[in-house]
Order: sequence, then structure tokens, then C-alpha cells
Amino acid sequence: MPDYRIPKKLLFGELQHGKRSHGGQRKRFKDSLNVSLKAFNIDPLSWEQTALNRTKWRAAVPNGARQYESDRKAAAEKRKQNRTNNALKPPAPATIPCPYCSRSFQAWIGLISHLRTHQ
Repeated sequence: MPDYRIPKKLLFGELQHGKRSHGGQRKRFKDSLNVSLKAFNIDPLSWEQTALNRTKWRAAVPNGARQYESDRKAAAEKRKQNRTNNALKPPAPATIPCPYCSRSFQAWIGLISHLRTHQ
């Protein structure tokens, strides 16, 4: 497409000024519905038939919500436990010694920064 064409000017003008939206594609309602149905343990292929039976649907939704909430709370508790376990671990031993003094470092960048004091 030639540079003087309006669609090209608009597209590359927006790219130059950073007006494109970041992130992934925009989700359709159907996509978010499928995510919610799967989270509630309702089969996305047969949810319409389940919804036709009102009593079955009214039982399935609260049960699914209860199950989803308990799974979410258990996952959050597990993440919290992992964070506390990592916080309680002692730091790794310092293994990189300074050639000029007795100080030792865990990371190479720490030694490089420290070596500036010896110059």
C-alpha cells in the first residue's frame, strides 16, 4: 500500500503515538461465560439443557459457587503458606569472596558494586 493512502497513515500514526491497546484480544461474552461455567463445574456444552430444568439449575449454580469459593480460598491459603515458608528460609550462603577484603557476596552484581569502593 502506498504511503500516501489514508488507512496506512492512520494505522502507522496510531502505532507511532502508541494508541493501540495492550494485552490480549478482547473477550466475547461467550468466552467469559465459558470460563465462569467451567469454574462452577457446569458443563459448557450442556448448560442450556440444565438451565431449562429450573430446579436443577437453581441447585447447580449455588453448589458451583460454593465449590469455586472453597477452591479459591484453598488456593489463596496455599499461596500464603508458600510465601511464609519462603520468608522463613535462611538466606543462601554468601559464596563469592572479594579479592581485596574478607567480605563475601551472594550475587555477582553485589561484588561488582563493592569493587568500586576499592578503586
